[in-house]
Amino acid sequence: MMHRYSRTFTLVASTLTMLLCSACSSLDMPQQSAATQVAALSPRIYQKSIQLSGKISVRYEKNGKPEQLPGSFEWDQNGSNLHITLLSPLGQTVARITQDEQRAILEQDGQAPRYAQNLNQLLQDHLGWALPVAGMRDWLQGFTLQADGTRQALSRIDQQLDSDGWTLRYVSWQQDIDLPKRIELSRYTTEVGNVSISIFIQAPNT
Repeated sequence: MMHRYSRTFTLVASTLTMLLCSACSSLDMPQQSAATQVAALSPRIYQKSIQLSGKISVRYEKNGKPEQLPGSFEWDQNGSNLHITLLSPLGQTVARITQDEQRAILEQDGQAPRYAQNLNQLLQDHLGWALPVAGMRDWLQGFTLQADGTRQALSRIDQQLDSDGWTLRYVSWQQDIDLPKRIELSRYTTEVGNVSISIFIQAPNT
């Protein structure tokens, strides 16, 4: 009789052990999935042509007083041809910026187009604040230009770097694609003091 009880107890214990192990494995799966989520993303490839949009907020000083310009942007770049549209919070066009191999153009409603060879200086002179266009195609994609001319993809754990006179902080990344979501840029300029730019990138349509 005792032998039969012993066999029954052993069978029950074995069954409970298997159930517990199965439950533990099930509980571990979400943690493993979260840990490997970034690794499962497709490798990021630098694109010479990009179309991005999102929100932008610029903070600078004018006549010794802080100024803030919130709005949105549309960025369309194909090789050396660049088109940027800056819009107000209500969707009205604030400025249209165009650049090709020959020149840069700034267009604002009610004003004659302005032309220059240096786009960054053109924007500084007429918008009143600097927009680092030269490096933005790299930064918006999560790349940085190296001294040897190659581009290096930033990882999601890279949070801050200095590039082209600007300090960049990558605050967050897109959830399902390996692209930045929020970038903070800052630098000091002699013209308008400290300039801070917050960029929120909308996930591209798939």
